[in-house]
Amino acid sequence: MEWRMIYVTVGTTRFEDLVKAIVSDPILRILKQRGCRKLVIQYGHGRPVKNTGRILEEYGITLEQYDFKLETPRSDMVLANLVIGHAGAGTCMDILNHNRAGIIVINDSLMDNHQLELAQQLSEEGYFYYCNVEGLADTLQQANLSFLKPYDKSNNMHRFVRCMNELMTP
Repeated sequence: MEWRMIYVTVGTTRFEDLVKAIVSDPILRILKQRGCRKLVIQYGHGRPVKNTGRILEEYGITLEQYDFKLETPRSDMVLANLVIGHAGAGTCMDILNHNRAGIIVINDSLMDNHQLELAQQLSEEGYFYYCNVEGLADTLQQANLSFLKPYDKSNNMHRFVRCMNELMTP
């Protein structure tokens, strides 16, 4: 399966390292190899990517970007073949609820970061791949989205809430 459209989201945070990694040459080469033709980046409170014309010229990938926008029924996430997002609980739930294939990226720079535990649990259950920024290229290279299972909202919401409560309780 080609990843024709990839949506990258940092949610309401600032995750400059993820945005920089996505538009780095090694990752753009991988995205091109995987069939990416459109890359949409929601950069949150961070900064937009500069020199976007280079990405189209060198890799044939159209780049759209924005800080925030209200979602519509045909949002960028719904249209994406792959969603790459920071490993916050809200972003994880959005990806699951929109039934998208996902790679969640842990922000190692956060203090008392619970993202790792959440990412590990969701990966063990077969919903996502996860990595940190340094491992993103390898994860993109090796990911087989057909191995990910769809999220069943009716049966899994209680387990997700229980898992979140366990992670957040000291």
